[in-house]
Amino acid sequence: MNAPEMLKAMHELLDEENNVTYEGMEFPEQIDQWILSTCGYCAVGCRLYLGIRNSQIVSVRGDKNSPVNKGRLCLKGRYQWKALTVERATVPMVRRNGEMVKVSWDEALDIVIEKMREVLLNEGPEGLAIYSSGLLPLEEQYAIGKLARGYIGTPNLDANTRLCMSSTVSGFIRSFGQDGPPGCYEDLDIADFLLLFGCNPAEMHPNLWFRIFRNKERRGAYLITVDPRATVTARQSNAHLAILPGSNVAFLKGLTHILIREKWIDEGFIAEHTEGFDKLAESVQECTPEVTSQKTGLSTIEIMDCAKRFAQSAAVTTIFAQGVNQSNQSTEVVNLICNLHLITGKIGKTGSTPLSLTGQVGAMSNREVGGGGSLVGYRRWDNPEHRKEVAQLWNIPVERLPQFSKSILQIFKDIELGKVKLFWNIATNPAVSLPHQEWTRKQLDKVFCIVQDVYYPMETGTYADVFLPAAQWGEKTGTFTNSERRVSLARKALDPPGDAKTDLWIIQEIAKRLGFDDGFNWSGPEAVFEEWKRLSRGCPVNMSGMNYQRLESEQGIQWPCPDLSHPGTSRLYEDGVFPRKSGRALLWAIEEESLDCPEHLRNPESRVKYPFILNTGRIREQFHSRTKTKRIAELNLLSSEGFAEISERDAIKLEIRSGDWVRIITENGWIRVRAKVTSDIAQGSIFVPFHFGDLDPKERHLKQAANHLTSFRVDPISMQPRYKLEYCRVEKDGEW
Repeated sequence: MNAPEMLKAMHELLDEENNVTYEGMEFPEQIDQWILSTCGYCAVGCRLYLGIRNSQIVSVRGDKNSPVNKGRLCLKGRYQWKALTVERATVPMVRRNGEMVKVSWDEALDIVIEKMREVLLNEGPEGLAIYSSGLLPLEEQYAIGKLARGYIGTPNLDANTRLCMSSTVSGFIRSFGQDGPPGCYEDLDIADFLLLFGCNPAEMHPNLWFRIFRNKERRGAYLITVDPRATVTARQSNAHLAILPGSNVAFLKGLTHILIREKWIDEGFIAEHTEGFDKLAESVQECTPEVTSQKTGLSTIEIMDCAKRFAQSAAVTTIFAQGVNQSNQSTEVVNLICNLHLITGKIGKTGSTPLSLTGQVGAMSNREVGGGGSLVGYRRWDNPEHRKEVAQLWNIPVERLPQFSKSILQIFKDIELGKVKLFWNIATNPAVSLPHQEWTRKQLDKVFCIVQDVYYPMETGTYADVFLPAAQWGEKTGTFTNSERRVSLARKALDPPGDAKTDLWIIQEIAKRLGFDDGFNWSGPEAVFEEWKRLSRGCPVNMSGMNYQRLESEQGIQWPCPDLSHPGTSRLYEDGVFPRKSGRALLWAIEEESLDCPEHLRNPESRVKYPFILNTGRIREQFHSRTKTKRIAELNLLSSEGFAEISERDAIKLEIRSGDWVRIITENGWIRVRAKVTSDIAQGSIFVPFHFGDLDPKERHLKQAANHLTSFRVDPISMQPRYKLEYCRVEKDGEW
């Protein structure tokens, strides 16, 4: 669907009842049972029902009663049930003489346990690493964290949420004192001004975009999209600010300068609820509209208008995603967004919030249970009382808890150095998703690799020494927290195929075989959730008042929810009190890096060799590394291969037409894709979707994975890779 068609469809939907329902593409006359679930893709948290007939899933429909999606499902959600019906991994496998052979669960787990014990004996806990996924329910992520942190004692635990959300986490902690989105989806319905910064919800989060667009059409909300590309979202907004890639800091400091200069600030809120204002004001003194215009490529009129609307609108919501989190100075950009809301007092109030959009259904859950950089329950590694609490609740010596946590890129560097000998990969695909794929795949080849996944073959499975077949969404029960802190239940609808097992079962089996029976003898996911609730009590992410029955009957509940009579919390910080020692939020004064921040590209010769700025990202039809969506025929037919967007002017200079084969080359590697000549992208920029990996690393001519091009530059605060700012050149290539 192109932009005009999508716009027409939006208008048609606005004329229908709010509870319109999108169903699956098959409409059987009889359904034996409808099973309540939560969509397993992004973290919007859409509720739906899976239709079962003759013990098979045959359809899906949205939940009309859901406060999130009101029965609507996006393109991927409508076809998601078909991912349960295609080829699956059904039997454990081990590598023998270079080939993967089928074995029993006992044999596969015996090999896993033998290797784990060998590594723990010779290298200690730091010789073992676990990398998991934001697609797993909270219960399984909690179990992984308990095993890794509490019983094995390794600091080497991370999840693929590191690649998409860690800068938001770090930014919220630095500004507010804790992680967690302050607002809720209702703010999208009632904000007077919405600033969409580095996000494309019209394609990536359609059911949230429906609410935003409806607000624009019915209430007259004003939308400004800040994005280097003319996305569907940008074209349907009131204004599109085509910012130069890498200039987010300059733009936000420019807005801050105007707000302070024009006294469009809430001095009372600043005085009572924040600290650091004087340093902030000093840091933006020189960031005039004229200076900001030069750095961002925007006009002074565009910059002034955005600042004025932010200041003078009664309710303002700023929505951001990977254009912030994966770009230059990403954590500090989050701090600058928070600054805008704090100095205008537009936080903790109806319609006013910074709202981060999350890419995976369980990414928030991962943050909550300490699956990435934090200790379980948003506790801090450096707080002795927090460590003591966790140790007591897990019934382990506090000394066993590691003193720190390593990111996935640090783990891979330790593999290169020979410090990590065993890598257990659960429900994620680093052979496509991690940056600098040539180097990444060398490390996967070097380490003893356990791959636990739903499908085989899959890219990371190519490197497996042991492959463990797992159940997926629809085949197990668990909870997911969405982008507004709403915890929802997803019920099991059918059994996994063949001999595949739930990830929880696999984790429990490995824990028991390592001798940790007492800590992992849960009867099922609900028992895990009840244990997790005890660890959440007294924490910011308090779920003590939730249970499976409430979550199902009340269409999900937003944390904190401290007791069974509590309705949940729509917005944080309504009282203006922030969880820092002072009770005040911190305003951050940020220094600006050069756009050409990579040192190796600061000299003119390198910029001649790599004249284009490369931006990687997502497209509507595919999801992450396509492990699931490439197996769904309807989605794959819409988009089955990579491409490179190039501006019309650049295409003329290079004599490139749409459909031509081109090579995109960086100092890290190259890919070969078809060109897509478009006016949607600025001159001097290239956009490549990151979804398209190649299964066989030896078949170099099949390379379409954007992460062959990206580097290991990371945000120094969050350790999140900077996928959005690379430098490349484009060469026309012939037919092979």
